[in-house]
Amino acid sequence: LVGLYDPWRDLYSKTNPRGVPFKNFLITDPVRQQIPWRKLAIDQLKQGRLPKWNPYSFSGTPLLANIQAAVFYPFNVLFFIFDFATAWTILVILEPLLAGIFLYLYLRHLRLDPWACLLGSIVWAFSGFNVSWLTWGTMGHVILWLPVILLAIDKIFAAQGIRPEKQLWKWGIVFIFALVAQFFAGHIQISLYVIFVTVFYLAWRLRRNLIQQKQPNVVIKKFYCLTAGLVIVLLVTSVQWLPLIKLVWESSRIEEVSWLKNGWFLPLSHLIQFIVPDFFGNPTTLNYWGEWNYGEFIGYIGVIPLIFALLGLLTKENKEKSFWIWSLLVSFIFIFANPISRFIFIFRIPLISALQPTRLMVIIDFSLAVFSAFGFNSLIKGTKRNIWGIIAVVFLAFL
Repeated sequence: LVGLYDPWRDLYSKTNPRGVPFKNFLITDPVRQQIPWRKLAIDQLKQGRLPKWNPYSFSGTPLLANIQAAVFYPFNVLFFIFDFATAWTILVILEPLLAGIFLYLYLRHLRLDPWACLLGSIVWAFSGFNVSWLTWGTMGHVILWLPVILLAIDKIFAAQGIRPEKQLWKWGIVFIFALVAQFFAGHIQISLYVIFVTVFYLAWRLRRNLIQQKQPNVVIKKFYCLTAGLVIVLLVTSVQWLPLIKLVWESSRIEEVSWLKNGWFLPLSHLIQFIVPDFFGNPTTLNYWGEWNYGEFIGYIGVIPLIFALLGLLTKENKEKSFWIWSLLVSFIFIFANPISRFIFIFRIPLISALQPTRLMVIIDFSLAVFSAFGFNSLIKGTKRNIWGIIAVVFLAFL
Protein backbone atom coordinates (compact mmCIF):
# COMPACT_ATOMS: atom_id res chain seq x y z
CA LEU A 1 0.00 0.00 0.00
CA VAL A 2 2.73 2.46 0.98
CA GLY A 3 4.93 1.68 -2.02
CA LEU A 4 2.27 1.73 -4.73
CA TYR A 5 -0.66 3.91 -3.72
CA ASP A 6 -1.61 7.41 -2.74
CA PRO A 7 -1.85 9.07 -0.28
CA TRP A 8 1.05 7.12 1.25
CA ARG A 9 3.38 7.69 -1.71
CA ASP A 10 2.81 11.44 -1.51
CA LEU A 11 3.38 11.38 2.24
CA TYR A 12 6.84 9.84 1.83
CA SER A 13 7.80 11.62 -1.41
CA LYS A 14 10.18 14.03 0.36
CA THR A 15 12.03 11.40 2.38
CA ASN A 16 11.85 8.72 -0.35
CA PRO A 17 11.97 10.57 -3.70
CA ARG A 18 12.50 7.31 -5.61
CA GLY A 19 9.58 5.64 -3.85
CA VAL A 20 9.10 3.13 -1.06
CA PRO A 21 10.13 -0.46 -1.95
CA PHE A 22 7.35 -2.96 -2.58
CA LYS A 23 7.46 -6.73 -2.89
CA ASN A 24 5.27 -7.61 -5.87
CA PHE A 25 2.77 -5.39 -7.68
CA LEU A 26 0.74 -8.42 -8.82
CA ILE A 27 -0.24 -9.46 -5.29
CA THR A 28 -1.77 -6.16 -4.17
CA ASP A 29 -5.32 -7.52 -4.51
CA PRO A 30 -5.25 -9.05 -1.01
CA VAL A 31 -4.32 -5.75 0.68
CA ARG A 32 -6.82 -3.78 -1.43
CA GLN A 33 -9.67 -6.28 -1.50
CA GLN A 34 -9.59 -9.61 0.33
CA ILE A 35 -8.16 -8.31 3.62
CA PRO A 36 -10.37 -5.17 3.89
CA TRP A 37 -13.51 -7.11 2.92
CA ARG A 38 -12.81 -9.88 5.45
CA LYS A 39 -11.85 -7.37 8.16
CA LEU A 40 -15.05 -5.40 7.64
CA ALA A 41 -17.16 -8.58 7.69
CA ILE A 42 -15.49 -9.94 10.82
CA ASP A 43 -15.80 -6.61 12.65
CA GLN A 44 -19.54 -6.50 11.93
CA LEU A 45 -19.98 -10.12 13.01
CA LYS A 46 -18.20 -9.36 16.27
CA GLN A 47 -20.69 -6.54 16.80
CA GLY A 48 -23.53 -9.03 16.37
CA ARG A 49 -24.57 -7.70 12.95
CA LEU A 50 -24.91 -9.56 9.69
CA PRO A 51 -22.35 -7.90 7.35
CA LYS A 52 -24.69 -6.95 4.50
CA TRP A 53 -23.14 -3.66 3.39
CA ASN A 54 -19.73 -2.14 2.70
CA PRO A 55 -20.06 1.64 3.10
CA TYR A 56 -16.45 2.39 2.09
CA SER A 57 -16.48 1.55 -1.64
CA PHE A 58 -18.09 4.16 -3.92
CA SER A 59 -21.47 5.10 -2.42
CA GLY A 60 -21.61 1.69 -0.76
CA THR A 61 -21.55 -1.85 -2.14
CA PRO A 62 -23.00 -5.22 -1.01
CA LEU A 63 -20.70 -7.14 1.32
CA LEU A 64 -22.62 -10.31 2.15
CA ALA A 65 -23.29 -10.87 -1.55
CA ASN A 66 -19.58 -10.44 -2.29
CA ILE A 67 -18.42 -14.06 -2.12
CA GLN A 68 -14.77 -12.98 -1.79
CA ALA A 69 -15.56 -11.54 1.64
CA ALA A 70 -16.10 -15.20 2.69
CA VAL A 71 -18.56 -14.18 5.42
CA PHE A 72 -19.69 -17.74 6.21
CA TYR A 73 -16.37 -19.62 5.88
CA PRO A 74 -15.93 -22.03 8.85
CA PHE A 75 -12.27 -21.04 9.39
CA ASN A 76 -13.42 -17.50 10.19
CA VAL A 77 -13.49 -18.83 13.74
CA LEU A 78 -9.76 -18.00 13.78
CA PHE A 79 -10.61 -14.29 13.75
CA PHE A 80 -12.61 -14.70 16.96
CA ILE A 81 -9.67 -16.40 18.69
CA PHE A 82 -6.72 -14.28 17.50
CA ASP A 83 -6.21 -10.68 16.46
CA PHE A 84 -6.89 -10.09 12.76
CA ALA A 85 -3.26 -10.05 11.54
CA THR A 86 -2.41 -13.28 13.36
CA ALA A 87 -5.61 -15.00 12.22
CA TRP A 88 -5.01 -13.99 8.59
CA THR A 89 -1.46 -15.33 8.78
CA ILE A 90 -2.68 -18.66 10.17
CA LEU A 91 -5.37 -18.77 7.48
CA VAL A 92 -2.77 -18.42 4.73
CA ILE A 93 -0.39 -20.94 6.36
CA LEU A 94 -3.23 -23.46 6.53
CA GLU A 95 -3.60 -23.47 2.73
CA PRO A 96 -0.53 -25.59 1.80
CA LEU A 97 -0.67 -27.50 5.09
CA LEU A 98 -4.26 -28.72 4.71
CA ALA A 99 -3.95 -29.11 0.92
CA GLY A 100 -1.07 -31.52 1.45
CA ILE A 101 -2.70 -33.44 4.32
CA PHE A 102 -6.03 -33.86 2.52
CA LEU A 103 -4.46 -35.06 -0.72
CA TYR A 104 -2.25 -37.47 1.25
CA LEU A 105 -5.37 -39.03 2.83
CA TYR A 106 -7.07 -39.37 -0.57
CA LEU A 107 -3.99 -40.96 -2.18
CA ARG A 108 -3.59 -43.39 0.74
CA HIS A 109 -7.21 -44.40 0.19
CA LEU A 110 -6.18 -45.30 -3.36
CA ARG A 111 -3.65 -47.70 -1.75
CA LEU A 112 -0.53 -45.97 -2.96
CA ASP A 113 2.78 -46.30 -1.15
CA PRO A 114 3.12 -43.76 1.72
CA TRP A 115 6.18 -42.22 0.07
CA ALA A 116 4.28 -41.75 -3.19
CA CYS A 117 1.42 -40.15 -1.24
CA LEU A 118 3.88 -37.83 0.51
CA LEU A 119 5.41 -36.78 -2.81
CA GLY A 120 2.01 -36.09 -4.38
CA SER A 121 0.83 -34.07 -1.39
CA ILE A 122 3.97 -31.89 -1.27
CA VAL A 123 3.86 -31.36 -5.04
CA TRP A 124 0.23 -30.23 -4.79
CA ALA A 125 0.70 -28.06 -1.71
CA PHE A 126 3.52 -26.07 -3.33
CA SER A 127 2.45 -26.23 -6.98
CA GLY A 128 2.71 -23.15 -9.16
CA PHE A 129 -0.97 -22.31 -8.84
CA ASN A 130 -1.11 -22.67 -5.06
CA VAL A 131 2.02 -20.62 -4.45
CA SER A 132 1.20 -17.80 -6.87
CA TRP A 133 -2.30 -17.34 -5.37
CA LEU A 134 -1.31 -18.12 -1.77
CA THR A 135 -1.70 -14.65 -0.25
CA TRP A 136 -5.29 -14.21 -1.49
CA GLY A 137 -6.49 -16.40 1.36
CA THR A 138 -9.46 -17.58 -0.71
CA MET A 139 -8.58 -19.57 -3.85
CA GLY A 140 -6.33 -22.02 -2.02
CA HIS A 141 -8.97 -22.54 0.65
CA VAL A 142 -11.54 -23.43 -2.01
CA ILE A 143 -9.47 -26.07 -3.77
CA LEU A 144 -7.96 -27.66 -0.64
CA TRP A 145 -11.37 -29.28 0.07
CA LEU A 146 -11.44 -31.19 -3.24
CA PRO A 147 -9.54 -34.30 -1.99
CA VAL A 148 -11.88 -34.50 1.03
CA ILE A 149 -14.91 -34.45 -1.27
CA LEU A 150 -13.43 -37.18 -3.51
CA LEU A 151 -12.49 -39.29 -0.47
CA ALA A 152 -16.02 -38.98 0.93
CA ILE A 153 -17.53 -40.11 -2.38
CA ASP A 154 -15.25 -43.16 -2.44
CA LYS A 155 -15.97 -44.04 1.18
CA ILE A 156 -19.73 -43.83 0.65
CA PHE A 157 -19.59 -46.12 -2.40
CA ALA A 158 -17.28 -48.50 -0.48
CA ALA A 159 -19.54 -48.71 2.61
CA GLN A 160 -20.64 -52.30 3.11
CA GLY A 161 -21.21 -54.95 5.75
CA ILE A 162 -24.14 -55.72 8.01
CA ARG A 163 -24.70 -52.08 9.07
CA PRO A 164 -23.19 -49.69 6.52
CA GLU A 165 -25.48 -46.87 7.71
CA LYS A 166 -22.87 -45.61 10.18
CA GLN A 167 -20.29 -45.16 7.42
CA LEU A 168 -22.89 -43.56 5.16
CA TRP A 169 -23.85 -41.01 7.82
CA LYS A 170 -20.24 -40.28 8.77
CA TRP A 171 -18.95 -39.72 5.25
CA GLY A 172 -22.19 -38.11 4.13
CA ILE A 173 -21.64 -35.39 6.74
CA VAL A 174 -18.00 -35.03 5.60
CA PHE A 175 -19.16 -34.76 1.98
CA ILE A 176 -21.71 -32.05 2.77
CA PHE A 177 -19.39 -30.10 5.07
CA ALA A 178 -16.50 -30.09 2.57
CA LEU A 179 -18.72 -28.93 -0.31
CA VAL A 180 -20.28 -26.19 1.82
CA ALA A 181 -16.87 -25.08 3.12
CA GLN A 182 -15.31 -24.84 -0.34
CA PHE A 183 -18.20 -22.70 -1.57
CA PHE A 184 -18.01 -20.37 1.43
CA ALA A 185 -14.20 -20.12 1.15
CA GLY A 186 -14.46 -17.12 -1.13
CA HIS A 187 -13.87 -17.64 -4.87
CA ILE A 188 -16.73 -18.53 -7.19
CA GLN A 189 -14.66 -19.57 -10.22
CA ILE A 190 -12.51 -22.12 -8.39
CA SER A 191 -15.62 -23.28 -6.54
CA LEU A 192 -17.39 -23.96 -9.83
CA TYR A 193 -14.42 -26.04 -10.97
CA VAL A 194 -14.57 -28.04 -7.73
CA ILE A 195 -18.29 -28.63 -8.27
CA PHE A 196 -17.74 -29.72 -11.89
CA VAL A 197 -15.01 -32.18 -10.86
CA THR A 198 -17.21 -33.46 -8.01
CA VAL A 199 -20.21 -34.12 -10.28
CA PHE A 200 -18.14 -35.90 -12.94
CA TYR A 201 -16.21 -37.90 -10.33
CA LEU A 202 -19.51 -38.97 -8.80
CA ALA A 203 -20.80 -40.11 -12.21
CA TRP A 204 -17.50 -41.90 -12.95
CA ARG A 205 -17.53 -43.73 -9.61
CA LEU A 206 -21.19 -44.68 -10.11
CA ARG A 207 -20.43 -46.20 -13.49
CA ARG A 208 -17.41 -48.13 -12.18
CA ASN A 209 -19.31 -49.47 -9.18
CA LEU A 210 -22.26 -50.56 -11.33
CA ILE A 211 -19.85 -52.49 -13.56
CA GLN A 212 -17.89 -54.10 -10.70
CA GLN A 213 -20.58 -54.91 -8.12
CA LYS A 214 -23.25 -57.60 -8.29
CA GLN A 215 -25.83 -55.55 -6.34
CA PRO A 216 -26.68 -52.55 -8.53
CA ASN A 217 -29.60 -51.57 -6.28
CA VAL A 218 -27.21 -50.93 -3.37
CA VAL A 219 -24.99 -48.75 -5.59
CA ILE A 220 -27.99 -46.76 -6.80
CA LYS A 221 -29.12 -46.15 -3.21
CA LYS A 222 -25.68 -44.78 -2.35
CA PHE A 223 -25.87 -42.56 -5.40
CA TYR A 224 -29.23 -41.25 -4.20
CA CYS A 225 -27.65 -40.50 -0.80
CA LEU A 226 -24.92 -38.45 -2.48
CA THR A 227 -27.49 -36.68 -4.66
CA ALA A 228 -29.46 -35.81 -1.52
CA GLY A 229 -26.24 -34.46 -0.07
CA LEU A 230 -25.83 -32.18 -3.09
CA VAL A 231 -29.38 -30.88 -2.59
CA ILE A 232 -28.62 -30.14 1.07
CA VAL A 233 -25.45 -28.29 0.03
CA LEU A 234 -27.49 -26.26 -2.45
CA LEU A 235 -29.97 -25.27 0.26
CA VAL A 236 -27.35 -24.45 2.92
CA THR A 237 -25.25 -22.32 0.55
CA SER A 238 -28.29 -20.43 -0.77
CA VAL A 239 -27.60 -17.74 1.85
CA GLN A 240 -24.54 -16.93 -0.28
CA TRP A 241 -25.41 -17.79 -3.86
CA LEU A 242 -28.83 -16.11 -3.99
CA PRO A 243 -27.47 -12.60 -3.18
CA LEU A 244 -24.37 -13.42 -5.25
CA ILE A 245 -26.44 -14.09 -8.38
CA LYS A 246 -28.27 -10.80 -7.91
CA LEU A 247 -24.96 -8.95 -7.49
CA VAL A 248 -23.39 -10.63 -10.53
CA TRP A 249 -26.48 -9.89 -12.64
CA GLU A 250 -26.14 -6.19 -11.85
CA SER A 251 -22.33 -6.09 -12.12
CA SER A 252 -20.61 -4.12 -14.86
CA ARG A 253 -17.65 -6.51 -14.68
CA ILE A 254 -19.58 -9.12 -16.63
CA GLU A 255 -20.10 -6.63 -19.47
CA GLU A 256 -16.47 -5.49 -19.60
CA VAL A 257 -14.98 -8.97 -20.06
CA SER A 258 -13.03 -9.17 -23.33
CA TRP A 259 -12.06 -12.72 -24.23
CA LEU A 260 -10.15 -11.42 -27.28
CA LYS A 261 -7.42 -9.76 -25.23
CA ASN A 262 -3.93 -11.26 -24.96
CA GLY A 263 -3.58 -13.63 -22.05
CA TRP A 264 -7.26 -14.56 -21.81
CA PHE A 265 -6.31 -18.08 -22.93
CA LEU A 266 -2.98 -19.72 -22.13
CA PRO A 267 -0.44 -18.74 -24.83
CA LEU A 268 1.31 -21.80 -26.28
CA SER A 269 4.72 -20.27 -25.59
CA HIS A 270 3.96 -20.26 -21.86
CA LEU A 271 3.94 -24.07 -21.77
CA ILE A 272 7.67 -23.62 -21.10
CA GLN A 273 6.71 -22.52 -17.57
CA PHE A 274 5.87 -26.13 -16.74
CA ILE A 275 9.61 -26.86 -16.75
CA VAL A 276 11.14 -23.37 -16.34
CA PRO A 277 8.76 -21.31 -14.20
CA ASP A 278 10.63 -18.01 -14.57
CA PHE A 279 11.60 -18.35 -18.22
CA PHE A 280 9.84 -15.01 -18.83
CA GLY A 281 11.16 -13.46 -15.63
CA ASN A 282 9.20 -12.76 -12.47
CA PRO A 283 7.05 -9.79 -11.41
CA THR A 284 8.80 -9.71 -8.03
CA THR A 285 12.05 -8.65 -9.70
CA LEU A 286 10.23 -6.44 -12.25
CA ASN A 287 11.76 -8.28 -15.21
CA TYR A 288 8.69 -10.19 -16.39
CA TRP A 289 8.27 -9.92 -20.17
CA GLY A 290 5.68 -12.62 -20.90
CA GLU A 291 1.98 -12.25 -21.58
CA TRP A 292 -0.32 -10.88 -18.86
CA ASN A 293 0.00 -12.20 -16.22
CA TYR A 294 2.50 -14.43 -14.44
CA GLY A 295 0.08 -15.78 -11.84
CA GLU A 296 -2.40 -16.96 -14.49
CA PHE A 297 0.09 -19.10 -16.41
CA ILE A 298 2.34 -20.74 -13.83
CA GLY A 299 1.66 -24.48 -13.91
CA TYR A 300 5.05 -25.53 -12.55
CA ILE A 301 5.03 -28.52 -10.17
CA GLY A 302 8.78 -29.23 -10.19
CA VAL A 303 10.89 -30.96 -12.84
CA ILE A 304 11.32 -34.29 -11.03
CA PRO A 305 7.61 -34.46 -10.09
CA LEU A 306 6.77 -33.70 -13.74
CA ILE A 307 8.88 -36.68 -14.80
CA PHE A 308 6.98 -38.85 -12.31
CA ALA A 309 3.67 -37.40 -13.54
CA LEU A 310 4.50 -38.35 -17.13
CA LEU A 311 5.49 -41.80 -15.91
CA GLY A 312 2.15 -42.03 -14.09
CA LEU A 313 0.35 -41.16 -17.30
CA LEU A 314 2.08 -44.00 -19.16
CA THR A 315 1.90 -46.76 -16.54
CA LYS A 316 -0.87 -49.33 -16.90
CA GLU A 317 -0.84 -50.58 -13.30
CA ASN A 318 -3.16 -47.92 -11.81
CA LYS A 319 -6.84 -48.30 -12.66
CA GLU A 320 -7.74 -44.93 -11.11
CA LYS A 321 -5.94 -42.84 -13.68
CA SER A 322 -8.64 -42.77 -16.38
CA PHE A 323 -10.63 -40.05 -14.58
CA TRP A 324 -7.54 -37.86 -14.16
CA ILE A 325 -6.57 -38.34 -17.81
CA TRP A 326 -9.97 -36.94 -18.79
CA SER A 327 -9.58 -34.18 -16.22
CA LEU A 328 -6.25 -33.14 -17.75
CA LEU A 329 -7.53 -33.45 -21.31
CA VAL A 330 -10.66 -31.34 -20.76
CA SER A 331 -8.71 -28.69 -18.84
CA PHE A 332 -6.10 -28.40 -21.58
CA ILE A 333 -8.82 -28.15 -24.25
CA PHE A 334 -10.51 -25.21 -22.52
CA ILE A 335 -7.37 -23.43 -21.31
CA PHE A 336 -6.10 -22.90 -24.88
CA ALA A 337 -7.75 -20.85 -27.63
CA ASN A 338 -9.57 -23.19 -30.03
CA PRO A 339 -13.05 -23.49 -31.59
CA ILE A 340 -14.37 -25.50 -28.61
CA SER A 341 -13.11 -23.12 -25.92
CA ARG A 342 -14.19 -20.03 -27.90
CA PHE A 343 -17.76 -21.34 -28.17
CA ILE A 344 -18.49 -20.35 -24.55
CA PHE A 345 -17.50 -16.74 -25.18
CA ILE A 346 -18.89 -16.31 -28.70
CA PHE A 347 -22.37 -17.32 -27.49
CA ARG A 348 -21.95 -15.56 -24.12
CA ILE A 349 -23.02 -18.48 -21.96
CA PRO A 350 -24.19 -16.85 -18.69
CA LEU A 351 -21.66 -16.67 -15.84
CA ILE A 352 -19.22 -19.16 -17.44
CA SER A 353 -18.35 -16.66 -20.20
CA ALA A 354 -17.08 -14.27 -17.50
CA LEU A 355 -14.56 -16.81 -16.18
CA GLN A 356 -10.98 -16.54 -17.38
CA PRO A 357 -10.04 -20.05 -18.59
CA THR A 358 -6.40 -19.81 -17.42
CA ARG A 359 -7.67 -20.52 -13.87
CA LEU A 360 -8.16 -24.11 -15.07
CA MET A 361 -4.47 -24.35 -14.18
CA VAL A 362 -5.69 -25.32 -10.71
CA ILE A 363 -7.23 -28.55 -12.05
CA ILE A 364 -4.19 -29.21 -14.24
CA ASP A 365 -1.80 -28.86 -11.30
CA PHE A 366 -4.02 -31.01 -9.08
CA SER A 367 -4.18 -33.75 -11.74
CA LEU A 368 -0.42 -33.61 -12.32
CA ALA A 369 0.18 -33.93 -8.57
CA VAL A 370 -2.00 -37.05 -8.52
CA PHE A 371 -0.13 -38.45 -11.51
CA SER A 372 3.23 -37.72 -9.87
CA ALA A 373 2.13 -39.92 -6.98
CA PHE A 374 0.99 -42.62 -9.42
CA GLY A 375 4.33 -42.48 -11.25
CA PHE A 376 6.47 -42.56 -8.11
CA ASN A 377 4.35 -45.43 -6.77
CA SER A 378 5.02 -47.47 -9.90
CA LEU A 379 8.74 -46.70 -9.63
CA ILE A 380 8.79 -47.89 -6.00
CA LYS A 381 7.13 -51.11 -7.12
CA GLY A 382 9.93 -51.65 -9.63
CA THR A 383 8.34 -50.40 -12.85
CA LYS A 384 11.17 -48.59 -14.66
CA ARG A 385 9.71 -48.90 -18.15
CA ASN A 386 9.56 -45.55 -20.00
CA ILE A 387 11.38 -43.59 -17.24
CA TRP A 388 14.55 -42.97 -19.24
CA GLY A 389 12.58 -42.00 -22.33
CA ILE A 390 10.61 -39.46 -20.27
CA ILE A 391 13.80 -38.02 -18.78
CA ALA A 392 15.20 -37.67 -22.32
CA VAL A 393 12.05 -35.85 -23.48
CA VAL A 394 12.21 -33.40 -20.56
CA PHE A 395 15.93 -32.85 -21.20
CA LEU A 396 15.22 -32.10 -24.87
CA ALA A 397 12.51 -29.67 -23.78
CA PHE A 398 15.13 -27.85 -21.69
CA LEU A 399 17.42 -27.63 -24.71
